Amino acid sequence: MTVWPPLPPAVYARRPAPDLPFPLDQRECVLFSRGRHAIRHGIGALGLAPEAVVLVPAYHCGSEIEALVRAGVECRFYEGSASLEPDEDELDELLDERVAALYVIHYLGFPQNELRWRRWCDAHGLLLIEDVAQGWLGTIDGRPTGSLGDLSIFTFYKTLGLPDGAALLFRDGLDGLAERGGLRLGRIGVRHAEWLLARSALLTDLEDRLRPALKRGPGGVGPATSGDVPENLDSPIAPTTRFLLPRLVDATIVERRRRNYEHLLMELGDVVASPFAQLPAGACPWAFMVEAEDKQSLINRLLLHRIRAIDFWYQPHSSLPADRFPQAAALRARLVGIPVHHELRERDLARLGPAVRYALEQDTRA
Repeated sequence: MTVWPPLPPAVYARRPAPDLPFPLDQRECVLFSRGRHAIRHGIGALGLAPEAVVLVPAYHCGSEIEALVRAGVECRFYEGSASLEPDEDELDELLDERVAALYVIHYLGFPQNELRWRRWCDAHGLLLIEDVAQGWLGTIDGRPTGSLGDLSIFTFYKTLGLPDGAALLFRDGLDGLAERGGLRLGRIGVRHAEWLLARSALLTDLEDRLRPALKRGPGGVGPATSGDVPENLDSPIAPTTRFLLPRLVDATIVERRRRNYEHLLMELGDVVASPFAQLPAGACPWAFMVEAEDKQSLINRLLLHRIRAIDFWYQPHSSLPADRFPQAAALRARLVGIPVHHELRERDLARLGPAVRYALEQDTRA
């Protein structure tokens, strides 16, 4: 089991969904291969001044910060509250005439109060950028998450079993920007292999051969969780395939993910990271975050149970003065992500909680 949902082989026999969900139903939606490409070109389309500043969270993946930097803006970091919501007093202290936008991350699909930050940005003459990379299909007060931003970024491969796929929603539109992407069969094959590996212990040898690719994230492309991004972000790349996306969209995805999350909350509620200890209405959770004193030890022990957890956002972007943001540093030191996706079966859930509990107890005894 991995945090990334696998790609069921039967997908090719499915009929495409007649209506695609937000933002795919919006005229201003442009598809890219990955979210970092969407950020890079979205910021460029905003036409910000050369010395423009964007307020960004200190707790971040790293790839989004790199994309902002390459787009030519300065990132000014904020810590936020214990719930990872931006703190208005802290933001006010960071404001000056160069600040042009506020960047808000909807962590793990848990929605921020976007209406509040829309109003705050309007009151200060700022743009609102919403990062919904982990929260696609979620809603806030009945609205799709990411629907209030001047610029909103979504990724599909973190919710569905796709090798890549992201979207940029920009109010003024970016028609014709993304280039046609090739059909990269190797990436699709890796996602199918993950589906098979989760269902057969006899494929251990295949898992060992694929492990270097699987550790790097979907399709084996780049770091999945953190760090600066070495790839070229200037040339927009379209997603690997548009064929699979409408065949994977399912009206029950959010419900199934929420059910899995609630199940894990009942079993592991005492070790879940505090910002994610309650599942808010409308959230479409991406992963279940447990806290560990020794992250690598927990990850290694879970591998013995054939559970591939992730060392979540362990490394910030190199531009972050990490010693000034202790909350972000503490989260990076302790959070381990385990699967909660909609492709989990009842038997998977039945062994997931006990395996995590056992691994944590072994670390405590050690």
